Amino acid sequence: MYKKCLLFIFLSIAADSIAQDRLSENNLYRCQDENCYKESIEKIITLILPAGSKVESIEKSEFPGIYKVYYGDIQPLYVSENGNYFIYGQMFKIEMQTASMTDDGSAFGVEPIVSNLTDLNMLEKRLSFMQEIKQSELISFESDDQKHEITVFTDVDCAYCRKLHKEIKQYNDMGITVRYAAFPRSGLGTDVFNKMVGAWCSLDSKKAITNLKNGKNPSLDFCDSQPVAKHYAIGKKIGITGTPAIVTEEGELLPGYYSAEDLLKKLKG
Repeated sequence: MYKKCLLFIFLSIAADSIAQDRLSENNLYRCQDENCYKESIEKIITLILPAGSKVESIEKSEFPGIYKVYYGDIQPLYVSENGNYFIYGQMFKIEMQTASMTDDGSAFGVEPIVSNLTDLNMLEKRLSFMQEIKQSELISFESDDQKHEITVFTDVDCAYCRKLHKEIKQYNDMGITVRYAAFPRSGLGTDVFNKMVGAWCSLDSKKAITNLKNGKNPSLDFCDSQPVAKHYAIGKKIGITGTPAIVTEEGELLPGYYSAEDLLKKLKG
């Protein structure tokens, strides 16, 4: 915690110092519209981002005077409108609501409801990235009585991915449709990547991925239209580091293996 505080102080001082050198205060405070604030924020924040990173979007937050800056991570930086201060962490909102009522209809008072705005921001951002994946790009095992739908980022050599796949009928029987996206953990151009490209290019992709998850190495074709590299890049953007990784319809990320019964409880909850 102490180290994080020192890092925040250091970066804030660095941002402020750089800003004073590169941008005059008169320019910063001359802003009269949102676009001007965004331009000032981008100029300053760009100076302190890690090498290779860039500002992708800047949006107003619910906190007055604070903007959300996205730079390749689904968790934003929260930045002051003059760009001189920022926080990388959680933002919360307190709303007051009427507490429980008595039998005669009178209220006991009010109680605070705390919501995590950062979590909500991340859900929205994750969903926006997931919308870049067309359903036709996924290898789907559909339930005849679908109540829930999940996208599973998978690796054909991953032990728990294989365990999940062996139980695919149990998920389907409980009303859960499973759609696979590709996430070769070893990276692009590797043996696993090539296997997964072959599965996605196969005329019977469901059979091909089943064979691979059963340890078989069938002869597979390759095609230019394969989405494996695209899925992998999106998986990285939304915070996936291992497989299986389940993304719900609401955008929640559930890392790791869940039995059909446990997953159904989670989805209902």
